[in-house]
Amino acid sequence: MKSLLYFAVACVICTGVLAETHLGIRPLDSLGEVRARFPDAQFVRMAPDWADESQVLFSLTGGALQGQLLVLFIDGRPDYRREIADGFADDLDALKLLAAERDDQALRVRWVRWVPATPLRVQDVVAKYGRWDASGLSDDGVRLYRSWDARGITVLLSEDEQSVLMLDFVFSEDEQRDAFIRRYGQLPAWLRPEVGATDAPGATPRITPAR
Repeated sequence: MKSLLYFAVACVICTGVLAETHLGIRPLDSLGEVRARFPDAQFVRMAPDWADESQVLFSLTGGALQGQLLVLFIDGRPDYRREIADGFADDLDALKLLAAERDDQALRVRWVRWVPATPLRVQDVVAKYGRWDASGLSDDGVRLYRSWDARGITVLLSEDEQSVLMLDFVFSEDEQRDAFIRRYGQLPAWLRPEVGATDAPGATPRITPAR
């Protein structure tokens, strides 16, 4: 039985394969870049009870969007401020600049969820992505899911299993590595090939209705 309550982006093992992205949103895109991609959408900052100080969830609706997008962003500023307060970092000046960034600069995409305005037919999703890799019930024994692991997609089904109610898009390890190199010129320990796959910090709920 697969848990849809908690996950980390790095748990999707698809080395050498590009995961499916939704509407061109990439790993580590900034909030400002996402705003620029959807200039006519309404951005609402959510307050889910599972989010900690480094996790920021936005709901996007309107404009050209068909339904609702939920985008989880990671905020590194709390950690930077703690390192500054400790006073032991070698790069305090750089940390101070990062800690002072505005939301549009500092918040970086972790995952994307799409809640279509009208449920999708399962047969249409299968026609697009092929047969799923895994299926079952979430830990609460109620919610049905299908997952395409190589594509980084998990969907929540209706009770009759004929409709897709929402879709989660996560990023492959290769995509995350490329994003970190592009943005920062280096990799975090949990994405280094010699270390192997490990859970990324900041595990978050997966298939959970928006509040």
